[in-house]
Amino acid sequence: MNNTPNNDFEPTKPIERNLQGQPTQQELDSIEYITPVKKSKHKHKHSHKHYHTASNSSTPVSDTTKDDADDFVYARHHSKKDKKKKKAIKVLIIIACVLLALVIVAASTLFIFNSVGKSAMHNYKDMTIEPSPEIEKVEQVTNSGKTITYNGKTYSFNEDVATVVLMGIDTKDFENPDRVVGEGGQADAIYIAAIDTKSDKVSILGVSRDSMVDVNVYNLEGGFLRTENMQLCLSYAYGDSAHTSCENTLTSLERLFYGMQYNTYFSIDTRALETLTDTVGGVTLTSLVDFNSVYYSRTIKAGETVTLYGKDATKYVRERDTTELDSNNDRMARQKQFMTAFLSQIWGSVKSNPAMITDLYGTISDNSTTNLTPSKMTYLTTSAISMLDSYKEIEFVNVPGTVKKGEYAEFIVDENALMEIMLDLFYIDVTQ
Repeated sequence: MNNTPNNDFEPTKPIERNLQGQPTQQELDSIEYITPVKKSKHKHKHSHKHYHTASNSSTPVSDTTKDDADDFVYARHHSKKDKKKKKAIKVLIIIACVLLALVIVAASTLFIFNSVGKSAMHNYKDMTIEPSPEIEKVEQVTNSGKTITYNGKTYSFNEDVATVVLMGIDTKDFENPDRVVGEGGQADAIYIAAIDTKSDKVSILGVSRDSMVDVNVYNLEGGFLRTENMQLCLSYAYGDSAHTSCENTLTSLERLFYGMQYNTYFSIDTRALETLTDTVGGVTLTSLVDFNSVYYSRTIKAGETVTLYGKDATKYVRERDTTELDSNNDRMARQKQFMTAFLSQIWGSVKSNPAMITDLYGTISDNSTTNLTPSKMTYLTTSAISMLDSYKEIEFVNVPGTVKKGEYAEFIVDENALMEIMLDLFYIDVTQ
């Protein structure tokens, strides 16, 4: 009988041979063999080793069973979840870093815009102020008018004041497609916003459109002809109904204010006024005059509280009785009242969201002309809004004077009173 083991089996330990080199029958009978184990057909290529001990033997044997494969699958799936979790954390960290970078960029941009805007709004390098010789209380003028001795006190020009000239134009067709000089409308409303960024003082100075001043006159091709003394409102007509018109008005204003330098302007037409009024949900006020309402299809009586919309807003701030010599003064009172009511309407929203100013501008951009750059607008918005708790803190002042009859109504500015207003708004008392 042949007792040689099958070659498909392997012993757990080497067979010890006797001295003759051949195993005895007893030795052969005592050898235990391991039954072959089929390989797992689980789709994973890796095996999970499980050690057990064959009966009557201390030799560890590696085996792969179905349970072992299941254990391995569970371990692998758990590892995938961990990897996904770690990946999600990495994504969140990257997003946080990007957001932080955007915040830093936004803050830097705001800072740069503020700096650029501040530099542009406080540029008085070309200014030379020469008060009228008729002002008796002016005792001395030095440093190109930036230092003035008036009525025994010394005043120094305040370069912390930023100004914007605001104009309301009496036309609905704001842009003149043919750019014909003299047909671009007139500046019916002229106001100067003065913002002292150091003392937190905001003033709006009203200038009569009938103020008599020297105006540059141009021909139809835009060529300069001469300078004539006429109503301030006409300076806007000698231009393209856009930037050159605004610049010509600023030139006349500077002459009226003894050489004061104005760099920034913002003009709107009547359509823009109507759009702004409707955008804020109407402007509520107590009427100062009787007028025929388009919106309510009736006459609004003086003393009646009413909410103005669209064309009613235009009628309220523009209409006047031209048979009355000082009718523009009455109209300016209504314009001041409308501006105050408009500010009260939007002030809370603007304080909580200064970007609303930009949004409002977007609604009238096609019916306005301005050289307010984004940097200027950012600087002015952050400065004016942050320094005021209420629109009521804005000081409204009118340039004083008298009206006389000429070809049209002529407003003659009170030189002494204007000088005192200038010293109050644009100068600091530095008397020792």
